[in-house]
Amino acid sequence: MADFSVVGKGVPRVDSLEKVTGKAEFPITFRLPHMLHGKVVRSPHPHARIISIDTSKAERLPGVKVVVTAKNTPRIRLGALYRDRDAFPPDLTVRYVGDAVAAVAAETEDIAEEAAVLVKVKYEELPAVFDTEEAFRTDPPAVVHPELANYECRFERMGIRRRLDPERPNVCDHFKVRQGDVGKGFQEADLIVENRYFTPRIQHCQLEPCASVAWFESDGTLRLVTTGQGAHVTQAEIGEAFNLPPSKVRVECHYLGGAFGGKGRNITEPYAVLLSMKAGGRPVRVCFTRDEHFVCGRSRVPVVTYIKDGVKRDGTIVARELRILVDMGAYADSAIMIVRACAFGPMGIYKTANFKLDSYGVYTNTPMSAPFRGFGNAETLWAVENQMDMIAEKLGLDAVEVRKRNFLKDGERYAFGQIVRSIGIEECLDKAQKWIEWDKKPVQEGSWKRGKGIALGCKGTQTGFPSSALVKVHPDGSVEVRHSSQEIGMGVDTVVAQIAAESFGISMDSVRVVSGDTATCPYGYAPVSSRETFHMGNAVLAACEDAKRELFEVASPKLGVPIELLETRDRKVCVKGQPGKEVRIPLLFRPPGVGYALAKCEIIGKSTFEVPLIPEDPETGQSERQVSSYGYGAQAVEVAVDVETGEVRVLRSVGCFDGGTAINPKMCETQIEGGVGMGIGAALYEELLISEKGETLNPNFRDYKIPTAEDMPNNANVVAMLAPAPHPEGPFGAKGLGEQVMIPYAPAVSNAIYNAVGVRIKELPITPDKILKALKEKKKHFHISQLGKGSS
Repeated sequence: MADFSVVGKGVPRVDSLEKVTGKAEFPITFRLPHMLHGKVVRSPHPHARIISIDTSKAERLPGVKVVVTAKNTPRIRLGALYRDRDAFPPDLTVRYVGDAVAAVAAETEDIAEEAAVLVKVKYEELPAVFDTEEAFRTDPPAVVHPELANYECRFERMGIRRRLDPERPNVCDHFKVRQGDVGKGFQEADLIVENRYFTPRIQHCQLEPCASVAWFESDGTLRLVTTGQGAHVTQAEIGEAFNLPPSKVRVECHYLGGAFGGKGRNITEPYAVLLSMKAGGRPVRVCFTRDEHFVCGRSRVPVVTYIKDGVKRDGTIVARELRILVDMGAYADSAIMIVRACAFGPMGIYKTANFKLDSYGVYTNTPMSAPFRGFGNAETLWAVENQMDMIAEKLGLDAVEVRKRNFLKDGERYAFGQIVRSIGIEECLDKAQKWIEWDKKPVQEGSWKRGKGIALGCKGTQTGFPSSALVKVHPDGSVEVRHSSQEIGMGVDTVVAQIAAESFGISMDSVRVVSGDTATCPYGYAPVSSRETFHMGNAVLAACEDAKRELFEVASPKLGVPIELLETRDRKVCVKGQPGKEVRIPLLFRPPGVGYALAKCEIIGKSTFEVPLIPEDPETGQSERQVSSYGYGAQAVEVAVDVETGEVRVLRSVGCFDGGTAINPKMCETQIEGGVGMGIGAALYEELLISEKGETLNPNFRDYKIPTAEDMPNNANVVAMLAPAPHPEGPFGAKGLGEQVMIPYAPAVSNAIYNAVGVRIKELPITPDKILKALKEKKKHFHISQLGKGSS
């Protein structure tokens, strides 16, 4: 980092003052005069046919302006990547408790809520299926989408084909990877370990629920302020759904109050737009209640993972086979991407000559799922990292050493067929095990038994989505960066500002960042898949170089040297290697520092960065490029387990992660620390519970348990470390970090619990009742074993 002046420094966030003073505007706080309030009428049944809808009482209620159903609106096709749903079901079939059947707009929120209750709907209930494995059967209790084969899949536009299974009617996609011969590998193995693992549906628990405000300008332009991730993607999808050209759709959102993958498009936006359209363009706000957000605002996909490993006596993996069932819920939407993305984790850390993976997207009559911090990798690596510890124990080997013996090395091909670069996993593991004192046994205290656990994680950033940036040099020599990566809390505005400051050789206060408005900012896909530092960072860096080239063309005649010999520093253009031969940037403008650049209207650089997706072979999954980069990390914890109550406490926690060159190390450390809270929640507490009637039983913070400050280790016992492996294609060697910090946490806790009390829980969350049940079974088997020994 010594060669950098701004990059690699923990400078304060550029948005910190706005946020701590309350000046930062979030979509949920946005208001307009004469704004109507919208509410969605939802199905109380998990699967039913709509017989009739009576809106007359709602329409007569004073203050109600609009009531819409499928009967008085055009068909509005929705789905971020998979067009399997509509704003209201044109076939009159609802598919989960909470499915939309109508919407109202009224002068106040209270009136809108009352009107929604007055909409009377008659249903004919249909058979439903809630369990992923039951839905996966060839003869499931219910078929969620009988017309599945006719649905449009946007994957086709990216060259990726969906694969249906005619024998399994609820399977909406099947992704497979084949490398080597797993059958032969298992024959050569000295040990085979085979298990089933489960990760449940959990909520993203963002502070800000989903919300949108929509209105139409006098020229017919739709204005939309929304919590949706990806302003330009929202612009395209809403425009397509409502038959509006891009020039007539303006989407705005600078700050989001958290997302973690759960604020995909087409949640509140379609209803706000539709109601505004029906209300003559008047502003309409649709904001979910917390209960509504929990049920209809997306949650992490439930995943069932079957894994079978074959290993040699030295711990070397010779065969690995996985079957993964990804529960889409009632509609696939953007969660369909997880069917592929969940494969990246099991292949990204360990090399396996013989590898077989089958991942299935499965419909159930439950609320819609979505990506969650880790994008399917946390779910599948939960299985892999438990397996690695089990393998080590059965072979009498150290769990850390078994992992090291199977590491992918830089420049090797992984099971997808791509050569992987920038792998910092071994240094991450070394630092984590050293801090946790891996070789030192914990002290035991009464009924509280202590144990240590370690696990690894990785996150591949997907290819195929572009990011663009525009950089303007102002007459005073300051720089303005425009981009469309929304600030959802991860610090992207600060990252791009540091990159621009480093490129121009200026201080951070000489950089201004503008983002979050499709009318003023160039195209950017969305802040997903840990892509912004790598993709938007590269776009900003290239745009800076483009702007400097234009600046040099103006300065070159003044300095009498070709542009190749020029550089920028301290708001000046300087001749390389010739101190003092320079010109202040304001002097390149006419009049000096005020007007336009000599021979140019403005100094503007622009660039688009994209790593093209190379579609995989449909039979083997092999591809030269499926991911842009991989981030890695190791998590080690020490826990205490009360054998009398089953309670678990995380006492010490260390995470060491590789995100390439750390543009801002302090922000990287806070990402790691944030991953501790989410990781403990996913490991020990969180699960959205669905009743036998398809109802969500705990859709609020009263009934849905998340960790509080009391459940966290104290500050001295939470350590965040970095082990950067610079990426050759990243901006200054940087790559993504935000998601992998959570991925290894749950298996680290699971492995620590086993180390403490000798029971392994294979279904999350690891609750006290599950531990007590496992301890009881262990004691029972021990007594039977001892009895057997005595009788012999």
